Amino acid sequence: MLLFFTIFFYLLIVQLLKRRAMHQADLHHMQSQYEHILLQSQLEIQEQTFRNISQEIHDNIGQVLSLVKLNLNTIHEGNLQEKLSMTDELVGKAISDLRDLSKSLNGEKIADIGLKAAIAHELYMIEKAASIHTTLTGGDIDCLLHEEQVIIVFRMVQELFNNILKHAQAGLITVHLHTAENAVVLSVKDDGVGFDKDNMDDSKTGIGLKNLQQRARLVNAQMTIDTAPGQGTEVAITLQPL
Repeated sequence: MLLFFTIFFYLLIVQLLKRRAMHQADLHHMQSQYEHILLQSQLEIQEQTFRNISQEIHDNIGQVLSLVKLNLNTIHEGNLQEKLSMTDELVGKAISDLRDLSKSLNGEKIADIGLKAAIAHELYMIEKAASIHTTLTGGDIDCLLHEEQVIIVFRMVQELFNNILKHAQAGLITVHLHTAENAVVLSVKDDGVGFDKDNMDDSKTGIGLKNLQQRARLVNAQMTIDTAPGQGTEVAITLQPL
């Protein structure tokens, strides 16, 4: 009996040690995955920022400066005062656009400027580039979130915005931030074409659902999608502070 109990306890201890080692390995894997997703999100935000800057320079600032040059080259062909006034107006617009770009350069420092401010700037750039109206409501929730949560959630919001622009055919984007039952809730809603959630195809919707859900899990969040054909789409991200 003594030998039996000795062997039993030995095997029990070995099993517990194995489970502990597996648990630690799982934690290490999750931590590595979290750090990878965090770095990937930061790089994607930076890439999106540079893409926006490139498009802004090409579509707006470059065009304005070309008009300034044309105006100056033809200044002797018309009313001098009118040409100078128009040139002054164009230069003012170029300066304003450059100010907007300087704000975009803070894109990789989302945690510094705050989630709400970063989303507001994204919506401003969307209104400027597309015929879409936007609204942003709710309070500042950054104090309830860790820096890593802010970065990953902002990247998720960027993905949702990109999806709306590419596929939703929307005329209005509404973002709402609020707290409910010790949780932070962020919703992104559009009035676009919507889709059949039961027959959702990532390649057609462009949502990249698995990618979004993976990021949501890593920041202790749940994501729900409310949509139907012709009824628009609302995506809600509910976060429990880490």
